[in-house]
Formats: sequence, structure tokens, C-alpha cells
Amino acid sequence: MFFESHATLNIDFRIRQLKKLKLSLAKYESELLNALRSDLGKSEFEAFTSELGLAQKEISYHIRNLKQWAQPKKVSTPIFAFPSSSYIYKKPFGKILIIGPFNFPFMLTIIPLIGAISAGNVAVIKPSENTLATSAVIEKIITETFDPNYVSFIQGGVETTQKLLAQRWDKIFFTGSTRVGKIVMEAAAKNLTPVELELGGKNPVVVDKDANLETAAKRIIWGKFLNAGQSCVAPDYLFVHEDIIENLLPFLKQSVNQFYSDNPKESNDFGRIVNSATVKRLTHLIQNETVFLGGDFDQEERYFSPTILTDVKKGSPIMQDEIFGPILPILTFTDLNDVITYINEKEKPLALYYFSESRKKQREFLDRTFSGDAGINEVVIHFTNFSLPFGGVGYSGMGSYHGKHSFDTFSHSRSVIKTTTLFDLPLRYAPVHKWVLKVMRFLLR
Repeated sequence: MFFESHATLNIDFRIRQLKKLKLSLAKYESELLNALRSDLGKSEFEAFTSELGLAQKEISYHIRNLKQWAQPKKVSTPIFAFPSSSYIYKKPFGKILIIGPFNFPFMLTIIPLIGAISAGNVAVIKPSENTLATSAVIEKIITETFDPNYVSFIQGGVETTQKLLAQRWDKIFFTGSTRVGKIVMEAAAKNLTPVELELGGKNPVVVDKDANLETAAKRIIWGKFLNAGQSCVAPDYLFVHEDIIENLLPFLKQSVNQFYSDNPKESNDFGRIVNSATVKRLTHLIQNETVFLGGDFDQEERYFSPTILTDVKKGSPIMQDEIFGPILPILTFTDLNDVITYINEKEKPLALYYFSESRKKQREFLDRTFSGDAGINEVVIHFTNFSLPFGGVGYSGMGSYHGKHSFDTFSHSRSVIKTTTLFDLPLRYAPVHKWVLKVMRFLLR
């Protein structure tokens, strides 16, 4: 096996592989952008900024910092362990399985791979079977760049995934739904394999009455309808203070028209749903709801318009599961405490967002709520900051990655203590005298 050759332990080897990958991404940029247009209707701008560009940035970040990250870190040693020195070594796990999703089929497959390579692992990649054009380009990139014993690429459907999960891995990295995440974790448990689960959830966004409404509307509409709403960090539903709902709605509509025109179906900047079955699912969610904007769809063309619902009830079907599509349900509130209680009674979301100009209320909202990540007067953009760890908590996932956190998540922190043999303090050895216990009581206070 390639990992047993110890070639990946060499830092210069890892950097060379990252540089090769970066060159391959540049070589296949045009082909990749066309594939993302075919699979998800992504514009060149959206495909580059949310997929290829982020992957390139991640590679560059690792190349620049890897030697520093990989250095053993000296830490303090308690006096009773004198004359020892203590260190943390970063060691690769070994064989990594990466299972990618359909919504960002390139970026959410390649960025975990970058972390796996950076940390010195070997990897097998299993992409989504729902984005075949993009998977075909990724396969070209992987097979032309890497020895198949080092990084390999396997396409297939559910049966292929099941066969892969039945194998023994040193770590599994999965991005997708909570439902499938449970299956992955159950399979991993049979071999005590550690997992990283990047899942999703119903991400709340709250607009308080003192918010900057025009800016809030633009940012919410951008974050919600990016990739036609098929984003794990997208706002799932919107709570608006009832005093300003009538003022916010025109700004929301204005933003949709500004971004995608009054006919989003003809806009080059609005994407498509991954398959017709999902379009059908989305149409059922808006039945019996009050449509303020949108509600149009074309199942054959995988189109579902940017849609805003008003007067939504907490018990409505659309409020039960993650929407993962371009539908924004709006609920109103009068007391922020009620909103916080509602959010905390649900499973912890991957992200939550709060719009207010009050720093006191911002602090209160962050202190009293729980989520993987959060944004104040902002949505989604935290995902692009590789200095921040990205990941969920509870039903929205476990573990985090991006930047150094990607290196860390694919590394085992190995504790090492080194002690001289030039002399040997006798305090630890039997027979133990009473004065030794007194000394240890003092040292271990």
C-alpha cells in the first residue's frame, strides 16, 4: 500500500502534490465551469467564486503554511515530570474516504481532499451520482494528477457507497444530509472509524426591528438563492419583527428583481435544481401557503423560481425539514425571547443569522443560541474565511475544517514526552516514604 511506503510523511512530497493539483485545476477550469453549468445551471461567476476559486485559495493557503503546521509543538511539562520535555506531533490518520455531495460537487469534494493530502494521508473519493458532468471532470483531474494508489476516484450510486462504507478506513469525511450521515456513522462504528460529518439543518435568520432593512434584504436574498437555495449554510426560514415586516417585504422583492430580473428563468445568474424529483418535492412544500413572490416551476427544465412565502405557521409542513431549495418562508415575532426559545427547541442548525444594529442584542442572541456557526448582519460568507473553522454541531454535523482546521481534522495529535537518562529522580519508585507523599500533595495542588 502507498501509505505504508511512508512517502506521504515527507512534507516536501505533500507540497509537490498540492502544487500539481493546483496546476490541474487551472488546466481544467473551462471544462469544469461548463460542467457546473450543465449540472446545476451555475453562471461562470457563481461557479468560479463558490467552487473553483475557493479550492484554489485553499490549496495556496496550505502550500504557504504547511511546513509551519507540521512542526512538532513543544508544550509545558509539569514539574513532577522533571526532567522531561513534552511535544505534540501531527501524524496522518492513513486511509481516508471522502464522500462528496451534489450541491457544490467540486468544492465540497476537493477541499477535504486538500486537507487529507496536506496532513499526509492517502484518499479515495466518491462523488455524488447526481452531478455526472462535474464528476467526470473531477475524475480527469484526479487520474491525471495522482498515482491511483495515492488518490483514487470511484463513481457509482448507493450500492457503491455501501460497499465503500463496508471497508475499513482510518477516517471518513462525509458531506450531505443528516439522514445519510446517520448511515455513514453507523457503518463507521463497526470498525470504530472516526468520522467528520458536514450536514445541514434549518438555518434561522432573524431580522429585528432596528436592523438595516435594505442591506438585510440584499444579503438574505443573495445567501438564500445562491445555487438556487441548494446550500447547507443558506437561510432556511426568516423570522421578522412584526413592526417592520411591511417595510422589509418590498426590499426583498426589490433584491430578487435586481439580482435575477422579473423573469429569473431567463437569468444567467439563477441556477437550476439538481433533478426533477426535487422540483416535485419543492412544489408540494408551497401548497396551501401564501406566496408573496415566485412559486413558478418547470419540472422538465429543473427550474424553480425564487419564492417567498408569508404568513407561515410554525406547524406548517415547510417548517419541519430542511428546504434545500429556493423557498424562503417568513414568520413574524414580537418578542425576541420567543424566537430564541423556538430555535433552541429545535435541533442545532449548521448556521444561524441575526440582523440588528444593537450590540447588546447581538451579544444576547449569540450567548443564548446554539449552532455550528453564526453571522451577525451577514449570511453564508463565513464559509469563505479559511481562518474560521467550519462545521456543525449535533444534527448539523461533527468536526470542522477549512485552512489549518482541515490539516488538523485529518491529523492525529500524537502526545510525546522525552526524558533524559543522564539522571533519574527516585521519587516515583517504591518503597515510598511519607515525605515523598507530602511533596506530591504540594506539586499536585
